[in-house]
Amino acid sequence: MYIVNLINHKSIKMKKIILFFLLPVIAFSQYVVADFIVLNNGTDSDYHKLEKVWSVYHQKAVDSGEKWGWSVWKRTVTDNDNDDSAHYVVFNNFSSEEQRDKTMKNWSMDNAISIMKAGLRGKMSSKNVDNIVKKGDALKKEVRQYELEFLDATPFVGELKIGDKMSFAPMIQKRDDYEEYESNVWKPVFEREILRNNHRWWAITKIAKRNEPAYKNPTHLVWNIGVQNGKPFIQDDDFMSKTMRSEEMRDEYRTMSDPDEITLIYKTN
Repeated sequence: MYIVNLINHKSIKMKKIILFFLLPVIAFSQYVVADFIVLNNGTDSDYHKLEKVWSVYHQKAVDSGEKWGWSVWKRTVTDNDNDDSAHYVVFNNFSSEEQRDKTMKNWSMDNAISIMKAGLRGKMSSKNVDNIVKKGDALKKEVRQYELEFLDATPFVGELKIGDKMSFAPMIQKRDDYEEYESNVWKPVFEREILRNNHRWWAITKIAKRNEPAYKNPTHLVWNIGVQNGKPFIQDDDFMSKTMRSEEMRDEYRTMSDPDEITLIYKTN
């Protein structure tokens, strides 16, 4: 296992060091269910109506301690998209796999709809709620679901707001010590940039489970939230850092797909 010290603490103001270590180690939950949703043509408007209705239930679930959070992100279209490219990513965040299992064990559609109707009373009729929820599945061409376990992360700077952008890169593990490689070689790079106010968050998750339609090759996902008008990252000149971050070394540890960008459009409080 390689351990590389990539932070020159002499160049960092003391107040930034104090703030850094006071922040939580992981800003997000420990276990996440991520749904990558492919919509049928012409259903985007109805899908937004669906998620707005469901947001009432998810907020109630967060308030009652059944889950840590819920959010919907819109994926940015790219030139490489095809008919199976996801349009949206929905995250259901839990404090642990045990919390997720307990929540799903006690879950029922009838109860969820009752919560939505109660929360929307005076704003939407019960009939409209029923109609929107009933045709929800018909809007979706495919849902690729991944259950993600957080392995490591930097502190998170600020709070998530509607319109924030996040990128994720699928990884295929090639060596047994791949996870240590990410934590010991790449995490310090992003920690340093966070201290420079040049990045907000980095994390690595492991795919613990997936449904049948989900892609089978990826083993991990690496996440990043940057800053607007970010500056170029500092490049280290020492031999060990340059060697461990070289293209040859990266390819030895993992195969990385092109990152995707997603934008936050709905979330619980």
